Amino acid sequence: MTLLSTVICQMLVLTQSFGVNAYWLMASNNVLTTQRMDPIVSPGEVSSHVHSVLGGSGFDLNVNTSILQGSECTSIPVQEDKSNYWFPTESNRRNDGSFTSVSGNAVIDTSNSTTAFPNNVRDTTLRTLNASSFAQQAITFLCLQFSGTSNRYNELPIGVSCPAGIRSQINFPSCWDGKNIDSEDHKTHVAFLSTGPDNGTCDDPQFPVTLPRIFMEVYWITQDFDDQRDQALTPSQPFVFANGDPTGYGYHADFVNGWEDGVLQKAISGCTCNPYGDPTCCVDAGIFSFNQTKQCYISDTIDEPVLGNLSTLPGANPVQAPCFESYIATSTPPILAPVYTFTATASTHLPSGTVVTPAHTTQEAQTVVGTCIWRGAALRNWDASICLRVAVALVHMLWFLF
Repeated sequence: MTLLSTVICQMLVLTQSFGVNAYWLMASNNVLTTQRMDPIVSPGEVSSHVHSVLGGSGFDLNVNTSILQGSECTSIPVQEDKSNYWFPTESNRRNDGSFTSVSGNAVIDTSNSTTAFPNNVRDTTLRTLNASSFAQQAITFLCLQFSGTSNRYNELPIGVSCPAGIRSQINFPSCWDGKNIDSEDHKTHVAFLSTGPDNGTCDDPQFPVTLPRIFMEVYWITQDFDDQRDQALTPSQPFVFANGDPTGYGYHADFVNGWEDGVLQKAISGCTCNPYGDPTCCVDAGIFSFNQTKQCYISDTIDEPVLGNLSTLPGANPVQAPCFESYIATSTPPILAPVYTFTATASTHLPSGTVVTPAHTTQEAQTVVGTCIWRGAALRNWDASICLRVAVALVHMLWFLF
């Protein structure tokens, strides 16, 4: 099983009234876990799709800042940052309908104010682009080149080679209503800056508080599959996210604050010593501790395979484009407890809990059929060529008959 190898960098920047910027970069030591869990959208239950998670070991089916602050360890080098960050996995879809995990390296860029982070989430059901929407402008993709220009797209690049891989990019909203730490849709308590996802100010009186700005990048190693394009169901764009999205419009990322009390404010006020984000001087100043070797893992809560070669996306998510329809998985995997925390080198045989909630079958399962099911460009092209040949044959037949 191929584990998602992830490196996370975090840049915190604060532009205060006197023009001083707090700024540092850091690389995560490892991925905490990869499971079908999302405590924001699906608290207490198995999520609809798989995420890779970074940060504090307190991550679970239910989580909040207090829980994360009590984490035994964090996979982020700043040991006082026990927040969780998570994003959907990506797979290569083969022409036999199976899926193979794509490895990636994540980077997080965060600009800050003095206000703690509220929870936040994106819309995973989008399959088309509304170019005027700040929320959709917040999601972009780079087709990376070793030399020359890396072109930016609003969707997963189609029909182009990306020899250095694909980088997904997402801006989180930076303005808060100052009242609600969450909302029913997990979005309306926050807003984007006045002129776009990464520009402007929080001048809307309904969202007057400037939040720590999060910009997450994931470097997907898609070039490993370039020599397998002829084996893909859709050779022009063979990749699909864990929520069944082959377009990229439904890409998303999430965050729950787990910073130890007072440390983030201390960093915002004092970590202004290096313009390139080197955190060494911040550590020397006693602002936070920094450990680039200490690793942090947790055992699985959801008992199911989620990486490697799979016959279907976990959760039986159908690949859908150019629209979205809701589907109900036919079964739910077992839930395990307790969750174990590890700080040693990653092992392929981590101890696990025992079953506390058995697997069960959904009584009202919905068959995965519909107008949004993505059959693949390869099949559509094949169908079109067959139709064309049939049409030509009919023309010839009619010509001979008449």
